[in-house]
Amino acid sequence: MNRRLTLAIGAVQALITVVIGLGALAVSLSVLWLFENDPQTHYVAAFRTASDIWLLAQGVSLNVAAGTILGLKVSAFAISLIPLGYSIFLAWLAWRVGRRISGAPEMWPAWLGSIATYAALTFFVVRGADFKAISPNQIMGMIFPVLFFAVIMIAGSVLGEPRPVYGVAKGVQSAERAAIRGFFEKTYAALPWVLRVVWSPALRAGTAVTVGLLAISAAGIALLVALNWIGIITFYESVHATVLGGFAITSAQISLLPNFVVYAASWLTGVGFSIGAGSLISPLGSAAGPLPAIPVLAVLPQGTLGFGMIAIVVPLVLAFFATLAIKKHADDVRFEFATPIASALALGLSIAFVAAVEMALLGWLASGAFGPGRFQINGVNPLVLFAVVFVEVAAVSVLASFFSARPDRPDHPLLTSKRD
Repeated sequence: MNRRLTLAIGAVQALITVVIGLGALAVSLSVLWLFENDPQTHYVAAFRTASDIWLLAQGVSLNVAAGTILGLKVSAFAISLIPLGYSIFLAWLAWRVGRRISGAPEMWPAWLGSIATYAALTFFVVRGADFKAISPNQIMGMIFPVLFFAVIMIAGSVLGEPRPVYGVAKGVQSAERAAIRGFFEKTYAALPWVLRVVWSPALRAGTAVTVGLLAISAAGIALLVALNWIGIITFYESVHATVLGGFAITSAQISLLPNFVVYAASWLTGVGFSIGAGSLISPLGSAAGPLPAIPVLAVLPQGTLGFGMIAIVVPLVLAFFATLAIKKHADDVRFEFATPIASALALGLSIAFVAAVEMALLGWLASGAFGPGRFQINGVNPLVLFAVVFVEVAAVSVLASFFSARPDRPDHPLLTSKRD
């Protein structure tokens, strides 16, 4: 496998990624346009809408000009709410490209070919989606999708075992993989000893808390949908959608499902979330105000919940069991620290920091504007979520760390000899 062939493979893979990612939307919207055709709507609107969603899923905001929407005059506004469900699909496509070239003897030609091709196609998509009524941010449109693809693709090519590539001996490691791995190994070795000791158990436990919150939130949403199906059907009927229109609404809600899961996780912490400025849905009570006609919003709790604050027990319990579960991964902590208090504080606060950062990042990604006026503010305040999760997890993890990270015996020759 020479460099030209590697470059060509990377370019073709990037082309396929864009065709699948954009084509899935374009075909669906084309069918909707064909059977629900408004004589005043040109077919190009289907492609532009697909392009807008494709760009939005990669972090590009859309600028909507002032005009009339559903008979109401609105001023210009922006749409920045990322449909995380579709973003995950695009990330998976980019990851597959990286995995396909992971076994190449030289990966930089494939990186160059795939990134250049993706950038060129993105340029045409951004320019094609530029329309007077709604247009993507031109600068963000040329930068964010390329960064999104490049980071995930490169990560897929260097993480894990390299996949066999035709004409290349199995197990061949490229110089790029070795250089990147060597960089991280040197960086890790240069960290202060405290960070080197606690990072692995803290990352495991903190991530377990985050995953646990998301899993319980997803299960809670599924239960609420099952219990409130009548209200959801009423929402569908209120928009007077046809069969294809209902399918489009359902597909849009599925693409936003990860956003809703993050909102529910924030609700479990007590922070809550908002659907429009001035609203707050939290365990203490809900003040939502007028809601958009999105059927899944029928499951939102209304009024004051007498048992709402019980939800805060969830992150506390998760932090407790996650900290206990990583005892076997905290051997270095127990060996390096001489006192129980020092080891418990180091590990417990590190777990809280990891969980808080992950939840704040998810809250930031899941939030954004999706309409005019008050709907320019939606989702979670990431800073408040960080502070609350850090306090909740730290309060429990520090106590549990007295069991998981308690030193077996002092790591000092004189102290050890005295104990012996």
